[in-house]
Amino acid sequence: MSKSEQNLKKLETENTKVEVSLPSRIQIELVQGNELRHYEIFSFASSLLLSTAVGFWTGYLTLQNNSKSLLASASAFSILFFVSAILACYYRQRLYNGKVTKVANLDSFS
Repeated sequence: MSKSEQNLKKLETENTKVEVSLPSRIQIELVQGNELRHYEIFSFASSLLLSTAVGFWTGYLTLQNNSKSLLASASAFSILFFVSAILACYYRQRLYNGKVTKVANLDSFS
């Protein structure tokens, strides 16, 4: 009998004890998926709209002839940015204040 076979027999004959301690209950805070989705959409839109508005404002302020179309585009993107930023803040507030707490009792698993 080789040494590896002896080690294998020795491992088979020894008793192994595993102890697992679990709490009696687990509390989990869940968020509403719809609010999270809206928050991500409006945060992304705010980011894009702000950079676009800044680009148009830069173009409007650096050109000598002060084009009315650049002013209108810069104003429109700025207004859209503020609306999407307000909506992102609104959904963020709903996301953090509207948590649902679920409790799972682990006593039934024993």
